[in-house]
Amino acid sequence: MVGRDEIENNEKAGAGPVRVLVKAMAVLELLAEATDEMPLGDIAARLDMNKSTCHRILTTLAAGDFVERPSAGSYRLGVGAFRIGSAMARRMSIRDRALPAMRDVFRKTGETIFLTVLRGDEGLCLERLDGRYAATHTLRVGGTLPLHLGAGPRLLLANLPDDQLDAYLNGPFQRRIGSQPTEAQVREQIEQIRADDYSVSRDDVEEGVTALSVPVRDHLGKVVAALSISGLSSHLPETERPIQLRYLKEAAAEVSHAMGYRETLPERSAI
Repeated sequence: MVGRDEIENNEKAGAGPVRVLVKAMAVLELLAEATDEMPLGDIAARLDMNKSTCHRILTTLAAGDFVERPSAGSYRLGVGAFRIGSAMARRMSIRDRALPAMRDVFRKTGETIFLTVLRGDEGLCLERLDGRYAATHTLRVGGTLPLHLGAGPRLLLANLPDDQLDAYLNGPFQRRIGSQPTEAQVREQIEQIRADDYSVSRDDVEEGVTALSVPVRDHLGKVVAALSISGLSSHLPETERPIQLRYLKEAAAEVSHAMGYRETLPERSAI
């Protein structure tokens, strides 16, 4: 839990809004540890926080459903906190269920394998298995890329509903000064990805690097992750793309099946 010393240190180092966020995090962590609802006075006392400040923070958190007030003057975690926790649980589940299939593709190809999920306006690297020349890949576990760059993020972008796609291209994409590729090029790429059901990138994240990516689906058929293979372009020539895509699609089908998606699994390839 965020302690008093950490709160005081952040208050000395940070600006007003940052101090409030630190206090809000302390409130949420305290409520997460509590087995029952807590009175306002107890929350303020436990955190050594001014009671009126604590009340303002709780009121703001309640407006976002992060806390709720089951009885007058008492608080507990709300459904907003549950949604965030559930989202993280789903992501961890995807990683755990994807690892065996990722290892199989890695064993067959020797190249770097990525698992990417959507996080806001970015693609988040949830897992990575390092292959040959892994040092050429700058995206690390926990790192992000804009949704229009890289095979995995672009595949996630292509699978957004049209209104969310337009919102991204009219918002975060436009705010990137000198952004390449152009919006017209991105839309053309999106159409191709939707037609092929896989994504290809070359030289747009790292020079001389090619990546292929295919979708992972959940029990509703929704794309929840991108499974990718990436390596030096000389190691991933177009002549070998069919077999590389086959390995990826077999692995993605297994992960999707583990996530509850029901479609006939392709016969696993041997090497």
